[in-house]
Amino acid sequence: MTVDELEVYITPDGLGRAAIVRRGDGLLCIYQHWKWSEATLAAAGITSEGGHKDWFSDNTPPNVLYGDEYPEETARPEPGLYGTLDDARLQLRSLRGFSDAFLKTPA
Repeated sequence: MTVDELEVYITPDGLGRAAIVRRGDGLLCIYQHWKWSEATLAAAGITSEGGHKDWFSDNTPPNVLYGDEYPEETARPEPGLYGTLDDARLQLRSLRGFSDAFLKTPA
């Protein structure tokens, strides 16, 4: 699966990531990925040694994020398809936690 990420947004706390992706048919969809906070990890007794604590510093490649490398963990898009980037942006901003998200600049 080749993923054409058009825009990636990160929540202010760095724990949420949402991408507007162009599908093979030209329509747009949105994918969300979340990280657990340090407090949640500590409460569960999980250490994050060597892991990325937020999406600001995480550069996980798309083949891992979208399930090419691990097909059993294939990501599923949010419900809805969009014909324009503006429509997808509007929907992304309405997702919980993303109203004040930052547009991530390409690395």
